[in-house]
Amino acid sequence: MAKAKLPPAPPATAQECGEGGAVFASTGPAGHRKRMRQRVLAHGAQGLADYELLEMLLFYGVPRRDTKPMAKDLINQFGSFSAVLESGAARLHSAGVPKGAAALCAHVPEVAAHLVQDDRAGRTYMGDWDSLVRHCHTVLQAEEAPQMRVLLLDSRNTLLVDEPLVWPAPDPEAVRQAVAHVLQRALEVQACAVVSVYLAANGQDVGAILQAGMPFVTAMRQAAPLLAVSLHDHLVVGRAEWVSARQMVADW
Repeated sequence: MAKAKLPPAPPATAQECGEGGAVFASTGPAGHRKRMRQRVLAHGAQGLADYELLEMLLFYGVPRRDTKPMAKDLINQFGSFSAVLESGAARLHSAGVPKGAAALCAHVPEVAAHLVQDDRAGRTYMGDWDSLVRHCHTVLQAEEAPQMRVLLLDSRNTLLVDEPLVWPAPDPEAVRQAVAHVLQRALEVQACAVVSVYLAANGQDVGAILQAGMPFVTAMRQAAPLLAVSLHDHLVVGRAEWVSARQMVADW
């Protein structure tokens, strides 16, 4: 019977590299740019090691030369991939990186920061009463009523998901299932907070609807913290008025 092949040994860690604390015990042998490009084209860059990502960044400023030894040497000098990128163009150039490649590497953290900011800028902020009520009276006003909505927020109280929720029947099992569904969705989108909103139809008593929804609110308040999720509020919103469970519950 043929023996199963062992997986390749992982890269040496700093602890394995002796007293100098270098990440890599050796920066050779020479690599192959063409093979690296073909690998990325075939499988994408998500499977690359840190030194391989740095190696590819250096391609554009170090023509016709294997950049693997330089990439490993830089990580050895600065301590990590992120430390290399955050060291600045001048320090990279002093460490032997050509000016063009040093400038490109130094700009990567700035580009990454702008991408994160752009992603947040496209989301709706819901961190105060005005923004929350504005969303209910503008965006949600166009939705069919009566209807239950669940708003899932990130750690900065910006909106990740706004979607309908089947309003539970007034029995414990239906309430439990509704709470489980909301928390499962929160985990799926990595939400940190929840706001539930009941859109009342014309003529409905918003106060009575709020009281009818308190079993759901109570169950959510008990279960959500177990998963590091916060229930910010439960609102009932009519055409001309709205009520808040948070304002009605003294010990919220």
